[in-house]
Amino acid sequence: MRIDRSIFAGLDTLRMAAPLPSTGMRPGDRRSRVRGKGLDIADFRPYTPGDDLRLVDWNVFARLQAVLVKLFHEDRDISVLLVIDASASMGFGTPRKIDHAGELAACLAFLALRARERVRISVAAATRQASRMARGDHLGALLQIVDALDDVEPAGAADLPKTLAIELERGRTDHGLLITDLLVEEEVREATLRRLAAVSKRAILLHTLGDSELAPDLDDGILIDAETGEEVPVRAGKAAAERYQQGLAAWRASIEQRCSELGILYAPAFTSVPARTLIATDLRRRRVTEAARGGGR
Repeated sequence: MRIDRSIFAGLDTLRMAAPLPSTGMRPGDRRSRVRGKGLDIADFRPYTPGDDLRLVDWNVFARLQAVLVKLFHEDRDISVLLVIDASASMGFGTPRKIDHAGELAACLAFLALRARERVRISVAAATRQASRMARGDHLGALLQIVDALDDVEPAGAADLPKTLAIELERGRTDHGLLITDLLVEEEVREATLRRLAAVSKRAILLHTLGDSELAPDLDDGILIDAETGEEVPVRAGKAAAERYQQGLAAWRASIEQRCSELGILYAPAFTSVPARTLIATDLRRRRVTEAARGGGR
């Protein structure tokens, strides 16, 4: 895949959003359920001898004559998993869906690494060479991640459920994002979505489609199967285009509905919208990204 090295410019005011408490073990700036040192009060408990008097809530004591100690949310880091579909169908379009997916993954990794969050990137591919993984927890790892993505080219039919199952064995993450066109059989789609829902606390499907899927040219009466390259005859004309759009809308709606049932955030990631723009606008509205604390770090 091809990744524009200038794509990260202007993204330093954003970071990955964390609407759910972190499950991380390392110090960070994301709220967790752990009680400890932090800025946000989580609860109170009665004072016991030996407690730090600086933690006593003297306002409560003045009002209620009760000596209570403040407990705080301990801030931790978050973990992010990015899985990219490198099936043959991802090689279609201008720009190619695989290049768009790579830029999305690289940008999201950049946001996480800037904040010293833990990032894993996995590629679901039919070829063993492409099925590789990169990881990091600081911005210095970005070059290695981008270089690993550069080596990937789409081919064959990737086993998305198997790739997600392997990632689940490596450990559940706070965020799990799958970038795919989801052009698979219905039973494979169901297995993929179920595994995606299981692999992280917050699962996100970035549904990547190009103009060739959204508005294909039916005038010549031929469609090309994105996985096999087979030419499929279709009826041309306005009526055929309308039926195609109806079928496409129903297919996308069924995916979005199933995602909702499984607790997966569904987000269109069409190649017509540049990755950087998508991250700063639609993904921000959906709380996949958010403004960085203090405007940047």
